[in-house]
Amino acid sequence: MRGVRVSVFAPVGTLDHQTGILNAVHCFASAGFEVDVFTIRNRHHQAPVFESSAVRLCFLPWTFDSEREPRTVVTLLFIAWILCTFWRSHPVIFAGGIRGLVAAYAYSLLRRTRIINYQTELYVGSKLDTRAAALFKALERRAAQRSVVTIEHTEERRSLLAEDLGVPVERIVIVPNAPVGLARRINSTFLHLRLGLSGSKRILLCPGTIGDEFEAPTVVKAAQALPPEWVCVLHSAQRRSADEPYLKRLRDMDRGSRVAWSLEPIPYGQIDELMGSARIGMALYSATVGENYSTVGLASGKLSHFLRVGVPVIVSPLPGLADFVVDHGIGEVLEDPHRLNEIIARIEANWHEYHARALRCFDAFLSYDQAFKPIITLIDQSEGRRV
Repeated sequence: MRGVRVSVFAPVGTLDHQTGILNAVHCFASAGFEVDVFTIRNRHHQAPVFESSAVRLCFLPWTFDSEREPRTVVTLLFIAWILCTFWRSHPVIFAGGIRGLVAAYAYSLLRRTRIINYQTELYVGSKLDTRAAALFKALERRAAQRSVVTIEHTEERRSLLAEDLGVPVERIVIVPNAPVGLARRINSTFLHLRLGLSGSKRILLCPGTIGDEFEAPTVVKAAQALPPEWVCVLHSAQRRSADEPYLKRLRDMDRGSRVAWSLEPIPYGQIDELMGSARIGMALYSATVGENYSTVGLASGKLSHFLRVGVPVIVSPLPGLADFVVDHGIGEVLEDPHRLNEIIARIEANWHEYHARALRCFDAFLSYDQAFKPIITLIDQSEGRRV
């Protein structure tokens, strides 16, 4: 028995959809650690559920009721909460995202701890256009440099992160943004039942945030020429209202009624059923809104979740992401949205081959369990514990 407790600082209302943080909790608990997850409630999002008795959820005594929590307010409240409950000891902190990292750094100024920095976003470029953003960057740099290790998803993002934060490359561990466990085919009708679609309809699924940074207008425009037996589904990871001006503009673009809208989020435990109801998946990212998106590579949770259930993918022509898809024959690259039908026909002609390669690729290159083992070993060694 290890007898070591890990504190997970994750002050985000969307924790139930933060794959990397959820998987880390799973791996810690499976390895025999006690895990305390410190997070927040937001009425717009599902609260996470953990099956292991080794995991305890601790909520900030303040509930939010907004699509996106105010970052600065949440960070300050979370830090105050952590410091006011000073009777709690946090020998190891897994900091999920910049809010959690800044809170862990504040705690480390007063009490000894070891910080594991899970870097969920790259805050570079246009992200630093305000004084508040510059302050957060200064805190992020100090906090990352104080961390014993930082987790990133790809080689390219690791290089960017090392330069941006002044952290030695050897202290950055690569862990793919993928679900735990092995690949398995799911034959699901989840979206057909949810949206009242005919069972004969073939679904082109674009999940996640519906916005320009994920090429939502491109998806809607390209979908207008889909064959009659196909429907494009835009599924939102956040609760959205059909009356939102942005969604109204997208709906106005859907002149042929070729898009179905799934605007209510689902619990993370149902994500395989969601992804498995697609015939083909889409993982599109904009190249014009900063390096966090243009260098997404294997940081794409959509890509890994599609591959886990054997669904071929269509991706943006971005370095890293497109190269991975082409090299492993798991999908196609959308160079020209007007040629979407050609791409679909190409995948359909050899769907079973794409499907088989997707499953093999996930197990060979996106094994979260294997990639996370160095983090478990690091804690064991730093705490002087044995399995």
